[in-house]
Amino acid sequence: MAFLYNKSIRKLILSILILWSVASFWFLNSSMPIKIAIVVISLACLICTWLESAPIFLLIFLSFTSSFALYGFLYQLNLPTWLIMIAILLIFGYLFTYTEQKIGILGNKRLTYLILFSLIILEVFLALSFFLISPLAQSMVIAIISYLFVGYCYTILARHQDNKFTTYLIISIIAVGVILVSSNWAGN
Repeated sequence: MAFLYNKSIRKLILSILILWSVASFWFLNSSMPIKIAIVVISLACLICTWLESAPIFLLIFLSFTSSFALYGFLYQLNLPTWLIMIAILLIFGYLFTYTEQKIGILGNKRLTYLILFSLIILEVFLALSFFLISPLAQSMVIAIISYLFVGYCYTILARHQDNKFTTYLIISIIAVGVILVSSNWAGN
């Protein structure tokens, strides 16, 4: 695990993850304006990765694109569910490791919250796979859950007093509500 704390290896892994998730998004999504928007945002994410800035933005973006790619692999490529579950645990485990390094979670709680975050994302991913909403909406919900969990870690665990967890909670509830209400429930 010590190699995950090396800055150059961390930048390389994040860059590969960004490129993989954006390439998967490009091939699995049919809407050209959304594809172009994701590519433009991914370029900003690559810059943020190499400048070591905006870790919460990177987490939300990578949560969205990675989960969309994994939903595509599950629905369109029919990969086995157990393989998708392992990928979720590895990808989101690394994303949380990167984020916790940047926001400064206390040392004795890191592993507990790493496992908790990965399992919460896995459970939400599997639960959303039973709904007939589009993978785009499912991925947005996972990104919002990642935002909520990091908000908890940032305000409660890292004890940054400038933000309150209730703000993260209210924004997350409103965003999930809007996504679920405005979703196409036909699965397209």
